[in-house]
Amino acid sequence: MGPVMTSNLNLLPRLGILAATLGLAASGAPGAGGPKPLAAYYDGNPVVFTPGVTATRITSALGPWTFGRRLSEDKPLDKRLNLYVVLPGKQYQSPVAPEFDHNLVVNTLTHDKTRDWDIYWCFKLDPALEDDLRGEHEVIVAAQQYFRPADLFDMEDIPARAAMAEKAGLHTLADLKHFRRKDGSLPRMLIVPARQAVSATAEAEAATDLHASAPTK
Repeated sequence: MGPVMTSNLNLLPRLGILAATLGLAASGAPGAGGPKPLAAYYDGNPVVFTPGVTATRITSALGPWTFGRRLSEDKPLDKRLNLYVVLPGKQYQSPVAPEFDHNLVVNTLTHDKTRDWDIYWCFKLDPALEDDLRGEHEVIVAAQQYFRPADLFDMEDIPARAAMAEKAGLHTLADLKHFRRKDGSLPRMLIVPARQAVSATAEAEAATDLHASAPTK
């Protein structure tokens, strides 16, 4: 719900957030037994993000993780809450798809009320940036900070390059020119709307019974 900065310092639409799966989410199989609770973070603390039932059967997914069924309206809306998928991250890890390891971060709690959430991809560009961000504030601050790439810096140096190519169509350094400042600097974190939304509750409960790792195949 708070604004996020793009590379040219224009505000993104109010950010929505994204969540990763465990339980069935860990299986990556859509629809088996209905929505399963997911582990996420709110202000650095573990919370339980429980997807609701929607009218569509189209799922939102990242690598081996399924996030739940998508809402039919995929355009980001100010009235929605924010679900951030932060790549890379340590919360959800897979030995078969490590390029999609991530943290899930929500921007508020819902207190048992089901709400709609816009999903945002958060791609780490700066290799020196911490890869375990757990709160909306630090994600947004990273998106508003810039770094000067080294002379030999290329796509292989970008930690989130594989996910960024698949989810945002950004394959080369030339594709990032829109996000560069005149001095050549880039945002440490690039936040891109996924144009996907889900409904869910987010509750401040210890998520010790939730398993965030994806299964091996």
